[in-house]
Amino acid sequence: MNNTTVSAVGFARPRPEVAEEFGAKLVALAAQARTEQGSIHTYIHRDIAEENLFVFYETWESQTDVDRHLDQPYMKEFLTSLPDYLQEELKVHQLALVGPLSEPAADPSDPAEMNQRYVDAYNARDIDGILAVYAPGAQSVWQPGQAVTAAEHRDTVVEFLKREPRLTADVRETYVVGDTAALVVDWSLEVPGAPELTGTGRGLDVLKRNAQGQWRYIITNPFGSP
Repeated sequence: MNNTTVSAVGFARPRPEVAEEFGAKLVALAAQARTEQGSIHTYIHRDIAEENLFVFYETWESQTDVDRHLDQPYMKEFLTSLPDYLQEELKVHQLALVGPLSEPAADPSDPAEMNQRYVDAYNARDIDGILAVYAPGAQSVWQPGQAVTAAEHRDTVVEFLKREPRLTADVRETYVVGDTAALVVDWSLEVPGAPELTGTGRGLDVLKRNAQGQWRYIITNPFGSP
């Protein structure tokens, strides 16, 4: 992280009768925040000893990104609605890193290597790992001609992973033009107890290289190639 990075931790205590609804709202907001420019990570936690205490932790690339995030209509609506949920005022602390910071795992220089990163996260049921390979605003096709994005994408993946699917995928062809790449991928999916969802196919995925030199999916379409 560079010296412009901004982190914050927040503590929210909803009234018991609306705690579940409030927690679901926080998770949806975090999923949407992850799609925004400058978002590094956002986590929502629930205190083990005090179940009506929610803790969120987020990091952004710069204060400009934070300001843009807070100016989003969905965030303004959320902040306005807080009195309807909380039994005491939301507490937020801005954080500065005092170190040391471990070096992050290197991102693949070959866009085709992102395929294995996706498969590993998928089979590990790692929802955050899955979404981390996508660029902000990316689209994922789950039905021919129908794509999902942002919070809807997360909800769709979470629900499907409950079926404990097992995915294998191999890159058949790779095409790179500048900062854009297309992958033709042969895949096989096994869903226990659901033969109608089990099968094979050939998909077309599109990736973009961002300002940090990282390849991220902007479109994943398992139905993209006959």
